[in-house]
Amino acid sequence: MIDQFLREATTRTPRVELNAEAGRLIIEGESYPEDITVFYDPLVAALNQYFKDNSGGLKCTINLSYYNSSSARQLMDLLDIMDKKAKEGYEIEVVWCCDEDDDITHEFAEDIGKEIEAVRY
Repeated sequence: MIDQFLREATTRTPRVELNAEAGRLIIEGESYPEDITVFYDPLVAALNQYFKDNSGGLKCTINLSYYNSSSARQLMDLLDIMDKKAKEGYEIEVVWCCDEDDDITHEFAEDIGKEIEAVRY
């Protein structure tokens, strides 16, 4: 059982907090780790464990000021997991915070919102 998964931000990686008691996942900062799998694989495992242990919902807040293409793929994988769980009946909400002047991030968030069908976005 996972109560909390926490990674503090570095210059290349975001702060990540998965809090089971609160039912929330927060990803914030910048994401361009040197080894994408070393950083994101433990989060994917923690998220999968969260859904095994909890039947409630999850609110995910993504607030990234910068992320590279590898991080974008990992974020999409995380959102795909959440979308699958939403289709199974979990209440999932994703809040993607974007600077209004950042057209690229705003467009990416909109595109993802169209792809994840069952998640409130």
